[in-house]
Amino acid sequence: MPVKPSFTDEVKAELANVQPARPCCQEAELAAMVEALAGPGDGAPTTLRIPRNAVARKVVHLARAAGGQVEAVRKGPTDKRPTYRLRLRLPGGRGSSDPCCARAILRGAFLARGVMGNPADAYHLEIATPAKGDLLAAGAARAGITLKRTTRRGRSLYYLKGADPISRMLGLMGANRAVMRLENDRILRDMRSQANRRANSETANLDKRLRAALQQRAAVRRLKARDSRLRSLPPALRDVAELRLAHPRASLRELAEISELSKSAIANRLRRLVALANRNGLID
Repeated sequence: MPVKPSFTDEVKAELANVQPARPCCQEAELAAMVEALAGPGDGAPTTLRIPRNAVARKVVHLARAAGGQVEAVRKGPTDKRPTYRLRLRLPGGRGSSDPCCARAILRGAFLARGVMGNPADAYHLEIATPAKGDLLAAGAARAGITLKRTTRRGRSLYYLKGADPISRMLGLMGANRAVMRLENDRILRDMRSQANRRANSETANLDKRLRAALQQRAAVRRLKARDSRLRSLPPALRDVAELRLAHPRASLRELAEISELSKSAIANRLRRLVALANRNGLID
């Protein structure tokens, strides 16, 4: 049974097809990938373990475009989640401080080590690097992305939280389909959240209404226990008392429709009945 691709898989598949046009950006993207996968290089042969075929193909393409040599490409033993082992010999001086290369650096680092949560559940993006990640940090700063940094199991971990900064970073990297997916999921999450708040509010109002109705019925019952026909009550209160007993769970609006009185009039008379029962010690 095929493995369903994660959102990270979808983003990386899209980014693997984004080819930087300028040579400096190609080298910058490759440098970011190598830094994230193996640490800073010194021109010696570099061995990279890459868990995705599309990313491995892009590393090979960028390495050859930069004048490097691809000495070996080996596929791992499992077909379910294959790992590709690449051995490269790259020229020194890779990377660029040009402003145009910042997007390529972000893209390369994410392709190499990036992980993103499903936007339907959480807004979280992170990139782990074996070294300090100077190239990634510099590229993010030039692109105007504020990455937070921590450490995890000896690695530097750069991360973003929140829909807006993650959406902006995806757009800068060139993952336009991912941005649309994130924004669609964001709209759905907001709609579900609003629906839940509305439902919670309606439930709370219903509970409040029912508690008030039950209190009113209890007050009328206690009053009637002392005076079976409620003759001691004014006619206006007596009519509303009988109305509440006949319709114990009805809302004020429903009682108003039945009696042709206004809601405010019914509410006022029910409050007077409850207060009368309290004054006579009939309600605990």
